[in-house]
Amino acid sequence: MLRRVLGTAALVTVLTMAVQSARPLRAMDPAFPPAVLAAASSDAIPSAAYRLTRNDSLVVFGAHPDDEALGAGGLIHAAIAAGARVRTVTFTNGDGYVEGVDVGFHTLFSTPHRFIEYGQRRQQEAFAAAGRIGLSPSQVTFLGYPDRGLAVLWGGAWDCRRPYTSPYTRRSFSPYALTYRPGARYCGENVLEDVERVLVQERPTIIVTHHPADTHRDHWAAGAFVAAALEQLTLRQVPWTRTVRVWHYLVHHGIWPRPGAYAPDLYLTPPSELAAAGPEWVQYPIGRAGEDAKRLAILEYRSQVDLMRGYMLSFVRRNELFGLRPQIRPPRLEGEGGAVATPEACARLPLLIRMPSGRSMLYAAEGSATLDSVALARDSTRLYVALRLRHPPMREAQYRLELRLFYRDGRTARLPLVFRVPRSLTSRGTLPQDLPLPAGAAARTVGSQICVVLPLTSLGDPVSFLLQAATVGPLRTPVDRSPWILVRLASPAPGAAAPQSGLRE
Repeated sequence: MLRRVLGTAALVTVLTMAVQSARPLRAMDPAFPPAVLAAASSDAIPSAAYRLTRNDSLVVFGAHPDDEALGAGGLIHAAIAAGARVRTVTFTNGDGYVEGVDVGFHTLFSTPHRFIEYGQRRQQEAFAAAGRIGLSPSQVTFLGYPDRGLAVLWGGAWDCRRPYTSPYTRRSFSPYALTYRPGARYCGENVLEDVERVLVQERPTIIVTHHPADTHRDHWAAGAFVAAALEQLTLRQVPWTRTVRVWHYLVHHGIWPRPGAYAPDLYLTPPSELAAAGPEWVQYPIGRAGEDAKRLAILEYRSQVDLMRGYMLSFVRRNELFGLRPQIRPPRLEGEGGAVATPEACARLPLLIRMPSGRSMLYAAEGSATLDSVALARDSTRLYVALRLRHPPMREAQYRLELRLFYRDGRTARLPLVFRVPRSLTSRGTLPQDLPLPAGAAARTVGSQICVVLPLTSLGDPVSFLLQAATVGPLRTPVDRSPWILVRLASPAPGAAAPQSGLRE
C-alpha cells in the first residue's frame, strides 16, 4: 500500500512540475487556484476612507525591484501628491533570476559576475521607476540581501555565525555599492536588524508590505521580517507603533491578476479563495494620473517587461488592493486540561486561520498533508493548537508547527515542532535561538485533526508569537503551509494599543 502511495505521489509531483514549467517565468507559486474573473466594477470591495496628508510617512517594502510599483505604485504616487514622506525599501536586487540573466546577457552560461551586473541593472531600473511615481533616488533603499534566499534567511540561515552564500552571486554579503549596510552578512538576524533600523528612522504612519498569503518565497519571507521587526518595536513601546497602520499587497497567487494583460479600465479583485478565507480586503482607487504614472514606472523595469510584459502591466488597474490582517487573540477556554482529550473537545477549538481552497493537483493527491484550517485557544496555563486537515493524517508525512516567540523584556525565541502519527512530538531545533520541546507539551491525532498542547510557563510566558503550520509529504516534498500569522496572548504594555491594520477610519 505504501509503495502505491509513494508511486502515485511521485507521478503527481512530476505532472505538477510539468504544468508549472509552462507558467510565466516569474510565477514561483506552488498552487493553482481557480481563475478569477476580471471585474468591470469594484462595488463588492470597500474603498479606503483613509485620506493621505502631508503628516503621513509611508514605508513601502518589496522583496525585489518592481514589487513596490506592482503592488503600491498608485498609492505611492498619491502619497507624494498629498505631500507625505515616502521611502521604498527593497530587500534584494533580484540578482538570482536565472532566466532574466540568460535573456539579458544572451547566454546560457551565467556567471557570478553577470548575476551581480544584473542586480546593478535592476537597481538602476528602480531609480528610473521611482522617478515616474514622484520619488527621488534618496527615497529608495536597497538592503542588498540574496535574491531567492529570504526564506532561507528567515529559516535555517538565521544565525550570523553561519552566513548564507548566494548560489548565484557566490557572495555571503552584499557585493553592491548601493547597499543600506555594506558588509552585513547574509543572515536572518541582520535582515531583522536592518528592517528595524529603517522603521525607527522613518517613524511611519503607514507600513506597506507583502501579503502573508503571497506564494513567492521571497515575498512571504519579506512580510514575515517586517511583522517580526514591528512586533519587537511594539514591545519596546516605541511611540509611533501605537498608531501605525499595516497594509499588505499581493503579487503572486496562482493565475492572478485576471486577465493577465494590460486592462486599465478594469479593477483588481482578490483571488476568490483568499477573499473567502479572509481577512478583509479594501481597495485604494487610483485616478488616471496615478494609473499613467504606475504604468510608466512598471515599463522602466525593462529586464522584467521584456520577459512578461502582459503580466507586469496587468497590475495597472483603476484600483490597488490591500489585505488587512486581523489581530488574532486566542479565546480563553473555561476550565483547564481537557481540550484535546476527545474529538468533540478538539473540534470545539475556535477556527482562526482558514486555508484557501482550490489548489494544485499535488494538494489534491496529498489530502492527508493538506491543511484546511488552524484553530487556537488558551486557558490560564496552556495554549491549544489544532491543525485541521482535509483527510486523516498518515504516518509517512510530517506535520510542522513553528512559533517565533516574543517576550516583554525584548527576548525572542523559536520553537520548531514536528509531529508524526500517532503521538510523536519533537523539536527540530538546530540554532541557539531554538527551544527544546517544552516540558508538558503533547500532541495527538483526533480524526482529521492534530491537536497540540503547549504549557505557557514552559514557553517562558511570551506576549505574542508568529505562527506557521506546514506539511511535508511522503517523498519529503513540502505540500502545504499556512501564512505566518501574528498571535497576541497579552497587550504589548499596560494600556498600550497594538498596530492597526485598517485603511478605514
